[in-house]
This record gives sequence, C-alpha cells and structure tokens, in this order.
Amino acid sequence: MGLVAFFCEYKMEERIWKRAARLDFWQEYSRWYRQWIAHSHYHDSIVKTITAIAKPLWRVLDIGAGNGVLSRPLAQMGCEVTAMEPSSAMRHLLRQEAAADECQTIHIERRRWETVGIEEVGGHDLIVACNSLHLTQIGFVPALAKAFAAKPKWVVAITEFFSPEIKIQARYGNYYMVYARIEKIGNPFAYHSPGEAMEHWSTNNGRRPDIWEKAEITSQLVRRGDHWWMADAAAVGLFCWKAF
Repeated sequence: MGLVAFFCEYKMEERIWKRAARLDFWQEYSRWYRQWIAHSHYHDSIVKTITAIAKPLWRVLDIGAGNGVLSRPLAQMGCEVTAMEPSSAMRHLLRQEAAADECQTIHIERRRWETVGIEEVGGHDLIVACNSLHLTQIGFVPALAKAFAAKPKWVVAITEFFSPEIKIQARYGNYYMVYARIEKIGNPFAYHSPGEAMEHWSTNNGRRPDIWEKAEITSQLVRRGDHWWMADAAAVGLFCWKAF
C-alpha cells in the first residue's frame, strides 16, 4: 500500500471510530454488529486469555460490554459480572444472548464509563475493556487511568492500534504489566448480498457511497457459499496488568 493510500485509509478509520463514539450510531449499527459476531472468530483468543486469568466468584467489570461477548463466558465460569453498556440497542442484544446462555450473574449498567464515580466501581477483582476506552468522551488514556484508579486486582485492555492517541505503558502506579501480545486477527465480514455491503458502508460513513466507492466495495467482495465475504484484518493488542 502506498503512503497516500495508507493515509486515506487511516483517516477513513478515524472518522468511523469518531462516529462510533456517539450512542445514536449504535442504534443502527447493532444490526451489523449482530451479523458480524455471528460469523466472526475475532474474540476467540481474547476470551481464552480472559477466562484463564479470571477465577470463579470474581467480581468483574466489563466496560463497553456490547452483546456480552466477554461478559457471558465470564459469567458462565462463575464470575459476578457488571456489563457496562450505554447503548440501548446493544443492551438489547446483551439481554437476548445472556438469556439464551442462561447467564444469571450479569448485572447490566447503562451509564457511560466516564460518568460513573470511582467510589462506585471499587472492589472489583478484574476490570476489562475491549475496544471501548477510545469511545469514551474523555479519551483512551484518561479512561484507562480511571480503571487503575478504581483499584481492581487486575486490569485488562484490548485495543486496535488505529490512532496515535492510543498509548500503553508497562507500569501504572503499583500496577505492572504481566502479559502482553499484539496479534493480527482476521476480521472478515459476511453479507447476504452486495447490497448489504453498500448499506453497511453507509452506516459506517453516514452517507451513501458514490459510484467509485461502490466499485471499490464490489471489487473486495468474494462469493463463498451463501454469503459475500469482505476480507479484513486488524492488529489487536491485549495487555494485562496486576496490582503488586
């Protein structure tokens, strides 16, 4: 990829993430999230790592829980989970999937992370955030610092590196990084038709694609079985800190 193409792609991703920081974005995007998660293995290694760290009966806070992709397996292993999800559309998905999995130990918190007082989130064994801290109104670095200020035993942050604002340190006070990895995770999207791919692009960008953008979208689609697939991948970092 040439420098100009890379810069254009980076700016497009930045615009999408800025739109995703608005709660009204998720009212429409929850449809696409449900479709993506149904065909995705994005979280497989993340879930494996998180559930290896956690212990039954731990109190866990999941910031930006989405449909409960991390909250549900933690609850199933016996953790008491607070799933913080400010989007009503995403909370609806969470309730549906938690009920289907018979997860009885998930408490759903509808407030945003930046609006909750530190004194309200103390006493957790683990605070985890997966691709959510950059969506806060205070930004990634202050949002992560707030997790440490809440004084859990463990903090785990998962993030894609799409912005220079995302910065990670090995030490935060008495918290030391005990595990870290960055891996390239395949992140394809499955559509039922090329028209769906156009709709998805429109949701992401807040407008319909022009004729050149439509041609670019179509060129990236590959038919396999009953779906049209668009290949994608992301550099995903997983970082674990423990209090000493």
